[in-house]
Amino acid sequence: MLIERVRERVQGEPIPKSEYQELFDALEEVRDPRDPAWVQAWIVLNCATRNRAFGTQRLMSRYNKQSRKRGTIDEYNEFLRHIQDDLGFYLPNGSAYTESFRTADVGAVMQKCGELAAALAALGLDVFANSGTLLGIVREGTLLEHDNDIDLAVLLDARTEADAAQEWIALCDRLIADGVAVERSSWSKVTLKMQKIGIFGVDLFPAWIDADDKLFVYPHTCGNMTRAQLLPFDLNAATGLQIPADPEVMLVRNYGDDWRVPNAGWTFGWKVANENFAGFLAEIEKAIG
Repeated sequence: MLIERVRERVQGEPIPKSEYQELFDALEEVRDPRDPAWVQAWIVLNCATRNRAFGTQRLMSRYNKQSRKRGTIDEYNEFLRHIQDDLGFYLPNGSAYTESFRTADVGAVMQKCGELAAALAALGLDVFANSGTLLGIVREGTLLEHDNDIDLAVLLDARTEADAAQEWIALCDRLIADGVAVERSSWSKVTLKMQKIGIFGVDLFPAWIDADDKLFVYPHTCGNMTRAQLLPFDLNAATGLQIPADPEVMLVRNYGDDWRVPNAGWTFGWKVANENFAGFLAEIEKAIG
């Protein structure tokens, strides 16, 4: 049986490209994303070979939701544990399969977060926990075990998207020149890649409050929060990072109403986000020149 063949094969020697393609094509011929056995075989084959990270993460998210509806979430969680602990494979995160905080010294990582926060504050920057890092702090009290980077945002002085773009590019250039950051993402052209904490990346995103006190945090909050929901910041003692005054509202904006429900396969809706921030992205292009 195909599914049993896949399950057995991933426990053996590394799968060469030609054999992977044969197994993948065979699975696609009997594609049934409603069948947990087929879903597990598709996911584990790609985890074993580190192929199709985005597609695998999306299928994991769908499988998570189906499992909750069916009352089989324990089966889902055991499957993810099996992939990582028994088989020794990484789960996908975005475009790659990388080590996560699950096997890291999280205490040491959080200590480094505090040191980074202090260093950025010394540069006069108002930085706060963002996205996955904020989600972990609020929901779990620590970093998400399936996450693989630190997400931060910095509150700019700008009050318009044009000024925000100019200020952001200038800040990126300054931090790169000072050796605090490495580069802006070549993909988004916005995200600033900071120096890593060990093997883990650190991403910095721009935030600003407009003249009507509406808050913008690229790429998830587009004028649908207020100054009072961000400021004054609270301090998370474990990480030394500032967090929004009303972090739960920001998590709804970023992850939706079910942000409290763990979902290792969750993926961000970049297409909609970039449509929402089209004006800002256009100003970024102008600022880059």
